[in-house]
Amino acid sequence: MIRTHHYLSATVCLTAFALCACTSKPPDRTSAAAATPGYVAMARGEVNVEGGLIRIAAPRDGVLAQVHGEPGSTVKAGDILAALDLHSTELAAGAAQAELDQANAHTAALRARVAGLQQRADRAREAAQAGAASGQSADDATQALAELKAEIGESAANAEAAQQRLKQARHEVEIRTLRAPADARVVARDAHVGDVVSPQSSTPLFTLLPDAPRIVRAELNEAFVNKVTPGMHADVIADVGSDKVYPAVVTRIGDIFGHSKLVEDSQEASDTRDVECILKLDSNELRVGQRVQVRFKTR
Repeated sequence: MIRTHHYLSATVCLTAFALCACTSKPPDRTSAAAATPGYVAMARGEVNVEGGLIRIAAPRDGVLAQVHGEPGSTVKAGDILAALDLHSTELAAGAAQAELDQANAHTAALRARVAGLQQRADRAREAAQAGAASGQSADDATQALAELKAEIGESAANAEAAQQRLKQARHEVEIRTLRAPADARVVARDAHVGDVVSPQSSTPLFTLLPDAPRIVRAELNEAFVNKVTPGMHADVIADVGSDKVYPAVVTRIGDIFGHSKLVEDSQEASDTRDVECILKLDSNELRVGQRVQVRFKTR
């Protein structure tokens, strides 16, 4: 059974009015909004941002050597936020590069010998056919050429393996450099030069607010879910601090019922069955995490 203090639809506005008249407590905003002409439903909601906040954790165990991005500052996609100490990874990259250079040089030297051995094998074969040399000498030259080509193949494989090790080493250098994934504002930073960090830490190093449209995640009660459709316009009002109305449009309605997450009373939360409704705000004035009331218009 839905409690009387939960969302009331327009169809029970007279009951709500009578209850309010019989008590000294004024009606709350939820009941008033549900009884206001021009609205078909209402819901609790919370302001968020499209895609959600971006939380950046340490990619590897290590020590922070660089830290940028003061809280409140803006960053562009690709800007460096922090970097782990790169000494060991840069040494590995340098060693991989030297190994690759050596393998390529060895392969080039072997390939330079191919033309001479090929010419020697051709001459030995021609001499054997003319009776001027034994067939064994021709076979030996052919065998030497085959062995050289096999050695070239092995050397080329070694060079490819060295190339992959170099790529991996460079990847490790890059992954230890934390970059902003999108244009955003730094809203929190828990990183300092010299800190020992780990991917297992529960606290992100940076929390970013992306430069993206604000949305409202509203909890639409099962009594109203069939009255709200995508494209419907709504008014959004902050729970406290202001009666300013912010226009919004419904973009998506969830498919799964769940317990309310915006009700402080645990018993009420367990009794309530809501569907998530996403609305796009026309304004970015409301803060992320701010509690709001959403009133869905009839048209």
